[in-house]
Amino acid sequence: MEAVNTKTITSILAENGIQVNKKLGQNFLCNDTVVEKILSASAVTGGDRVLEVGPGLGALTERLAERTGHVTAVEIDSGLARYLHTRFADTAACTVIHGDFLRIHCEGEFTRAVSNLPYYCASEILFRLATEYRMPVFFVMMQHEMAERIQSGPGTKEYGALGASLALYYRGEYLFGIDKTSFYPKPEVRSAFMKFSRRDDVPENEKVREMFHRIVKSAFWGRRKTVLKSLTDAPHLDYSREEISDVLRQQGIDPSLRGENLGVEDFRGLAEVFVRRSGN
Repeated sequence: MEAVNTKTITSILAENGIQVNKKLGQNFLCNDTVVEKILSASAVTGGDRVLEVGPGLGALTERLAERTGHVTAVEIDSGLARYLHTRFADTAACTVIHGDFLRIHCEGEFTRAVSNLPYYCASEILFRLATEYRMPVFFVMMQHEMAERIQSGPGTKEYGALGASLALYYRGEYLFGIDKTSFYPKPEVRSAFMKFSRRDDVPENEKVREMFHRIVKSAFWGRRKTVLKSLTDAPHLDYSREEISDVLRQQGIDPSLRGENLGVEDFRGLAEVFVRRSGN
């Protein structure tokens, strides 16, 4: 197993004629210690079937294939995908898929995901992992500021629609930070590694989940507005001010509060009432 460092990465890139694509947020892990720390934290075993989004040059992929039942690695970059296909051609425990994770669906049952997410579309990937794959747990690396937003709660300045939306499905836990010097090329920001554990009370009713997301979008659509005004004025809902005011009071929510003061249970409660009122 080749060491993961800047020298080996630049050598592989040069030998395979691969150019770093900044638009795709390519920053390759070049720190063996961090790779091992990720593997230890994600606690993969031989019984796991792992999904990896954005494997890059395969620093994590190789070790995952050694320790799990199977790893499916999805890579959007054609040059990297060709390299990975060649590198893991004889590795039965690894399947490389060339494609955009946001546009395809990976078949099969996965017990967990372990991924270094590209910064430019990390929120979209997170949301898709949370809503479509339903794994009991997944582990992802992301921009440190995004991790802080996801970890924040109601009433804080970092709290927003992403954190509230993910909280319906998973409980996020910040595990450790990763310095920018652990990547090549070196990014401008720090990274963080997080664990997401699936909640056991995710609403089964699809209409409740859909309404929940419409309400969250509306609540944060007018961040400095009261929740009553936000839900009334936002384009995501079609209820009168009187109807919204009635539902808020029924749920014991002060209409003069701002949306960022409401937690996931508040949003879920509102969604359930609106769905019941619509007869669904």
